[in-house]
Amino acid sequence: MMRGIIALAVSAFTTSAIAADMPVKAPPPAPAPVYLWTGCYVGVNIGWAQVSAHFTDRFDGDDDGRLSSSGFVGGGQIGCDYQFAQNWVFGIQGMFDGADISRNRLSILDPFFTFHSRVNSFGTITARLGYLVTPQFLFYAKGGWGTVHHRISVVDGDGFLRGSVSGNSSGGDVGVGFEYMLAPNWTFFVEYDHIFLNNRTFVFADEFTDNVRRDFDKVLFGINWRFGGSSAPVAARY
Repeated sequence: MMRGIIALAVSAFTTSAIAADMPVKAPPPAPAPVYLWTGCYVGVNIGWAQVSAHFTDRFDGDDDGRLSSSGFVGGGQIGCDYQFAQNWVFGIQGMFDGADISRNRLSILDPFFTFHSRVNSFGTITARLGYLVTPQFLFYAKGGWGTVHHRISVVDGDGFLRGSVSGNSSGGDVGVGFEYMLAPNWTFFVEYDHIFLNNRTFVFADEFTDNVRRDFDKVLFGINWRFGGSSAPVAARY
């Protein structure tokens, strides 16, 4: 009887000692955030833009110089993306920005006249194709159509307005950029775009007719809020 009690006590003590020496299993790590690019977004942007105009006489082709002006811009964008083939993202985007870009320059052919250039706004509608370098980092190229509201006027040496043209000028838009997903619903982007504005012939006065070739460049920084993505993310490989 006594021997049984002693054996039972020794067995209980040995089991407790072994259990005390066993490592305690750590709790499972928190699940990693899912970075899904399929869905839509709205956002805001700020940046810098420049419009350049090259004037040539319509009749004899003489160079009448260039007029470049730049300034800060700001606006917003809206779009939708679709992630496919693991690492690729295709999307459509619309963007509109306000601007206050202006500058004056004397005519080279006739310094009695002064050119004035002013940009009030611009917008683009583009397609984007990007590649996910990591689940959070998207490098993309974009292309589509852009329009710029541009006013050019000519004032003579006496301060009289001799003529002006104002309206939207359009052309192809191309650009590159990157977008980084800060959190599953927030992204930050930086991009550069160039809009090839259509050439125009401006008749400012009877003696003042120029062909004008223009270009528009912009660098934008922005933040997007994403929503409406699928609940089944694509398993990307990196």
